[in-house]
This record gives sequence, C-alpha cells and structure tokens, in this order.
Amino acid sequence: MGKFNHLDAKTIELAGISASIAGGCLSCLNYHFKKALEIGCTVEQASEAIELGKMIKQKPVSDIFEKAEKLIQNTIDNNLN
Repeated sequence: MGKFNHLDAKTIELAGISASIAGGCLSCLNYHFKKALEIGCTVEQASEAIELGKMIKQKPVSDIFEKAEKLIQNTIDNNLN
C-alpha cells in the first residue's frame, strides 16, 4: 500500500468494499471484505461500507428511472395539448 500516504489500511479496505459494490465487482468485494476483516475492521464497519456502496450505486439508477418517468409524463402532457 505504498501509494497511499494519508489513508490507513482500514480506510482503504472499507473504501474498497464500497467501490466494489458501486462498481458491481463481485471478486473485488470478496477480496476487500476478507482483507478488511483480516486487518481488524469490524463486521459493523464492513456493513456500513456496503450500505455506502449501495447508496452510491443506486443514485444513477434512481436518476434514470426518474428521467424515464418524466419523459413519459411530458409525452402524455404534450399529446393532451
């Protein structure tokens, strides 16, 4: 981990868990989850990192669903006029 001068190992692995969820990388999640526990992260910390990753991943999905609904509604509104 020589690349990181200001982040400790636990922070890096917890970020790795979140990034794995957000990026949809199962092998990455398996690696970072195992590594996080090995270096002393708690299951609760890993769980919060997972929740953060889910929130990050869900945002663009929510945005696209919202946009799709607006496209439908705008089309309906325009056809009624």
